[in-house]
Amino acid sequence: MAEPLIHFTVPFAFFTALGVKPKRSLLLSLLALTPDLDVLFHIHRSVTHSLIVLLLVVAPLLALTWRRKPYRNLVILAFMAVASHLLLDLSGYTPILYPLLPDSFRIAFSCNMHYGSSPALSFNVLVESIPTVFIPFDSLDAPLFTSEGFLVSLALLSPAFYKMLKEFLAERSH
Repeated sequence: MAEPLIHFTVPFAFFTALGVKPKRSLLLSLLALTPDLDVLFHIHRSVTHSLIVLLLVVAPLLALTWRRKPYRNLVILAFMAVASHLLLDLSGYTPILYPLLPDSFRIAFSCNMHYGSSPALSFNVLVESIPTVFIPFDSLDAPLFTSEGFLVSLALLSPAFYKMLKEFLAERSH
């Protein structure tokens, strides 16, 4: 399960690398956190984690904004932000295709290296599914960030912070 800090920083780094202004990237990245608002209803990984439901929301918005390029692009970026959340959550069971498929899916992959008398690489991909059951919880304990997530986020955000600092200093020198 990806932590909220990672859910924020991955799209922020992606959008700023694409040239999206930092303020807009910030807002879009906050939007990437919305699938986890299902915890307010005491159910986590609910329909808010479904790509099918996301497409059902985005399709009419795209239809309404199709001829107005700035709004259409904003809808596409918003879709990408929320979709990044769903993709990152696939490391744990996620109802990504609900209600089209009644199962929650998990994808695990790795590449391992053995170094010894005969070096070798092994690649592993595992796709698992379990029936989706939305069960309310009484309490939920989950990290907002971990040390690994914090360090990865710091690395992802560094280029954007550097660019913003550089622009700020350039403005002050004029």
